[in-house]
Amino acid sequence: MICFNGEIINSKEFSLNHNNRYLLYGDGFFETIKYIPNKILFWEEHYFRIMGSLCMLRFNIPDYFNESYFIKNINKTILSNKLEKYPVRIKILFYRESKGLYRPKENKLSFLISCEPLNIIDYSLNKKGLSVDIFNDYKLGLNSLNNLKTSNKIVNVLSSFYNDDKNIDDCLFINEKNNIVESSSGNIFILLNNYLITPPLESGCINGVMRKFLINNSKKFNLKIKEENISSSDLFNAEEIFFTNVISCVNWVKNFRKKEYNNSYSIKIINQINEII
Repeated sequence: MICFNGEIINSKEFSLNHNNRYLLYGDGFFETIKYIPNKILFWEEHYFRIMGSLCMLRFNIPDYFNESYFIKNINKTILSNKLEKYPVRIKILFYRESKGLYRPKENKLSFLISCEPLNIIDYSLNKKGLSVDIFNDYKLGLNSLNNLKTSNKIVNVLSSFYNDDKNIDDCLFINEKNNIVESSSGNIFILLNNYLITPPLESGCINGVMRKFLINNSKKFNLKIKEENISSSDLFNAEEIFFTNVISCVNWVKNFRKKEYNNSYSIKIINQINEII
């Protein structure tokens, strides 16, 4: 079961017209959220990112698009799938329904909420660690659109083939200045000279919810975090590397090429996050 514009329907009943702007132009964005029984994790950060994305992509925002409206529809979707007692991955897709070519004839907004069960409630370390390399085939632009989770993720798709070809777990994206931006699965943090460094939003990285949460709570968690550009040489000098997203919290990188890393900060952050959720 899914929630389409506030109504619960069977997913088999949902379809998109062949002229839909989402299919033709990727005119939309999505939000991925983790739910555990009786709680939507990091909801405030998700809600403000949703509203910011709607504004930046120039959607007409209905007056009723408040926090309680989305919480009600998320919970309704979870209940309709009988998943309220389980951890759940929630995806909310927003797109423009309007006809027209690149310029919409009107600015009609639709949204769709879907969910699927996850295996565990608490976050845990990926004990095997990730093997990663740099994806050089295509570079990310230095613009604020890349901060959004837009529906055009073709670079992520192509990078998955690169991962298979290289027999690695994940890869790193670079921007037009050849700085490291993020991984295909989340934001990057490196431990260098006793600081956790993550690229600034100006680098073209996703404005990730977990990234933002760690930065905003760095004093509470006793973390020294800097937003600075990361070069490929920094990867060889770093003591630790991990990726962040709300589904996994932290994904520890074991090695970049022949360079290996420890995981002490990854473990520390996972434990701290688990204590507050």
